[in-house]
Amino acid sequence: MPSSTPAGASATPDALESDLLTKLSATSALEDLQETLLGSLHRAGWTERVTGLATELLRAGRCETFEEVMEAVVASSEGRTHTALGSKNAPATENGSTAANGTKANGTKKGGNATKEADILQPYDPLKYIEEVDVRIPNTVVDEGVRGLKDILREMVDLEEENGT
Repeated sequence: MPSSTPAGASATPDALESDLLTKLSATSALEDLQETLLGSLHRAGWTERVTGLATELLRAGRCETFEEVMEAVVASSEGRTHTALGSKNAPATENGSTAANGTKANGTKKGGNATKEADILQPYDPLKYIEEVDVRIPNTVVDEGVRGLKDILREMVDLEEENGT
């Protein structure tokens, strides 16, 4: 219950939500969390993959408008199919794990920076990139966001947590 609600008083969910939003807007906690998460996404290479996907969708003529690009990128980030993404299906691997084709789910080759001669000789295929790039938000960043939000809320309310988390 928010700290401004007297113990034992019943409040509607709308009133609790309004009270919580008022308290959150009085601090910079959410902006700080957003900045932290954006930094984490950038360090994980996510922002570069999203930019790359958007650029290739436009270059390949798969999208022509900002709205089309946004729809395709959001679908890809949610693991859904989209006509602009070609034959791309929702990846069955965790972010960062290795797929059957020898690439990691984040689009990088296994084995770090080491490249084989065959890899160097193969031309860049933007359509293959569109179909294989993984722009789902990494689980580590999602977990970081959940922890950060819980920390913010703990300062404002008494949380009844499940499983002691």
